[in-house]
This record gives sequence, C-alpha cells and structure tokens, in this order.
Amino acid sequence: KAQAISVSPETTEEHQSSEDGASAEEEEDEEESDDEGWITPSNLKQVQQDTGHCDTAPAGVQVGCVTTDFAMQNVLLQMGLHVLAVNGMLIRQARSYILRCHGCFKTTSDMTKVFCPHCGNKTLKKVAVSVSDDGSLHMHFSRNPKVLNPRGLRYPLPAPKGGKHANNPHLVEDQPFPQQRLSRKARQKTNVFDPDYIAGVSPFAENDIYSRAANLQIRDAALGAGRRRLNPNAVTKKFVKRR
Repeated sequence: KAQAISVSPETTEEHQSSEDGASAEEEEDEEESDDEGWITPSNLKQVQQDTGHCDTAPAGVQVGCVTTDFAMQNVLLQMGLHVLAVNGMLIRQARSYILRCHGCFKTTSDMTKVFCPHCGNKTLKKVAVSVSDDGSLHMHFSRNPKVLNPRGLRYPLPAPKGGKHANNPHLVEDQPFPQQRLSRKARQKTNVFDPDYIAGVSPFAENDIYSRAANLQIRDAALGAGRRRLNPNAVTKKFVKRR
C-alpha cells in the first residue's frame, strides 16, 4: 500500500534556494550586528574616541603623572598638573568637598567641623562641589535617601557624669571634657639617684594597677608611666576572650 510520491526537481531547487536565501539573510544580520554592537581590537580606538575615554596624551605635554587612583587624580588636577590614565581610567572633572548643614543650609569649607558654625547643630553633611568656567560653585547632591537617615537620632540621653574620667556624649562644640590624666603614682618619675631605687623590671617595683586611670588603660609613654611590654615584637593572640 505504499504510495509513490513523485517530487519534481523544480520544487527541490526552489526549496533549496529559499533555505539558502534565509541562511544568507541571517548571516548578513549577524555580520551587521557584530559590526555595530561588538567592540573588537580593530575598532577599540574609535569607540574610545567616540565615548571620550581615549588615553591619548594631549598635544604639547612633556611631563605627566600616570596613576589609577581617583583620589590622587583629583589632587593632581586641582594642582594644575597633567594627568595621564591607563586604559581610559581617568576622571574628567575635579571635585572638592564642603560641609553643608541640612538644618540652616549654610556651608563651610572647614572639613574638621563637627557642628554647624551658624546654628550649632550636629547636622553637617559632606557635599561634592565643582567650580565651572565662570567661577560659579555647583553642589552635587546625592539621590540616596540614606544620606539623611534619622535612624538612631531619637534616643534618651544618659545622665551626665562628673569626675576626672567621665565619658559623656559630645552634644555641643564648646562642651568641656575631662583631661583623662594619670594618677599620682603613675605620674611619678623614676629617680635613679634615689637610695631606695628599684629597677623597673624588678618584681618589687610599684605599678599603678588599682586606680581608675589604670583600669581605663590610660597610659602616657612620654612620662615613662604605665606597664610596658618587655618584648614589643612578641606576637599576641587576637580575638581571645578575657575572663
């Protein structure tokens, strides 16, 4: 019951030609996409020039500094020196930072400030600024909402403590703090001409181990006070729980 199917040679040729045409179109599309989308060693320089990240040195520059550290590049650009990059890793605009109060919106260039010099609150945030060609100052704010996150700011303050070794939170700029001085026994200088002098390595030497300063491990190496390690190069074990 097998039926013989006669296939004309014309239909086979048409089918083969259609398949060949489809495969040729696919190959052409792939070649076009490769030429447009992929970066090859032949078009690498052109792509870098189009994107503005070419590491070619500017004309007329005899001496330049090569570094991949962005902080160092920022400093070099602010000093007016020529900076060269490796593989296009170069910042294009030098930025400096100032402190801006998000309470009274005043700014200060003193980066050591903790409290706002205008309103006195602890609301200073670091903001990047750039100077344009006309001398105007532009501030670049972060869109991250965590920059002004008030988490941890609403909590009851502990009662203020007094004494020579009090540890109170820093609330205002002119807040007085204890001097954290040593005890009288720890401040005693060694008198080698004393007839009752005992060497420091002797087991009978008096050490300050019971005072509040000794418990807080307050040391003053300039006065020669406190207990020193006999061998400062000795290896000590870290992350060991003390009893």
